[in-house]
Amino acid sequence: MTQTPNLPIIYSTEIKSDWLDYNNHMNVAYYILVFDLAGVELVAQLGLSPEYTEQQKISWMVLENHITYDNEVSLGQEVDISCRLLDNDSKRLHLYFEMHARNADGSTYLASTLEQMAMCVDLKARKACEFPVDIMTKIEALADKHEALPMPDNIGRKIGIRRKPAAG
Repeated sequence: MTQTPNLPIIYSTEIKSDWLDYNNHMNVAYYILVFDLAGVELVAQLGLSPEYTEQQKISWMVLENHITYDNEVSLGQEVDISCRLLDNDSKRLHLYFEMHARNADGSTYLASTLEQMAMCVDLKARKACEFPVDIMTKIEALADKHEALPMPDNIGRKIGIRRKPAAG
């Protein structure tokens, strides 16, 4: 799987002990937590911060996630999350996140990816709505920056067991 080049890190954290499972690596549920925290940071950078949501009653909600678990992460390890805007319209964001884990020697490796569809929501009506103009301007600027990047290999994957054809 190719990694997306030149994406800025939008969120970093250290793996905590209560995030580990009985295999002594990060439990699958906490990968979602880390990606969600990165998503909160991303939309805040676009202007859709918790404060904005409190004042305007406009927020974002996730419609769908596709996650890959490429390599383990363990207690105390630092992970960095980067994000690419793959596509957008007036109400939705198609996002791609990568989690890179840092080794003690400073090298990194791809630990996990998340493809996500998110939607702008009017919290008063509890319905989809268009992004406010000021936020849409920032989304369009981000889309322009990411437009020329190569499409990650695993976008739009479907899950299934690959079977070899029967001999004969």
